[in-house]
Amino acid sequence: MKKMLLTAALCLFTCSFAKVLTAGDIYGYVYDTDKRALPDVKISTHDATKKYAVKSSGSGHYSLSLVVGTYTLCYEKKGYQTQTNDIILKMNETMYIELVIMDIKQDQEELLMPEN
Repeated sequence: MKKMLLTAALCLFTCSFAKVLTAGDIYGYVYDTDKRALPDVKISTHDATKKYAVKSSGSGHYSLSLVVGTYTLCYEKKGYQTQTNDIILKMNETMYIELVIMDIKQDQEELLMPEN
């Protein structure tokens, strides 16, 4: 009986501890330089054991649940300059990343400009 109670207590402690370590969330919006929402931007990062990635919605919104720690977020979309953002995510923190604005790549701008 004592062994069963000890095992149950250890399981509860382990499960609670694991949940605390993953209790960090980030969210934000991605826009272009004209402040238009950018859909399908790949937002990615990684820690020592896992890679995380999501795509922004039609409104430019994204969210990620991460293990507590230090990250470099990478924002990528074809035709736009890649952006990075360094963050430190603390336990039980929900972090809002203010507007991430992506510029069109130089070679893309040249294609869009009319010739004189």
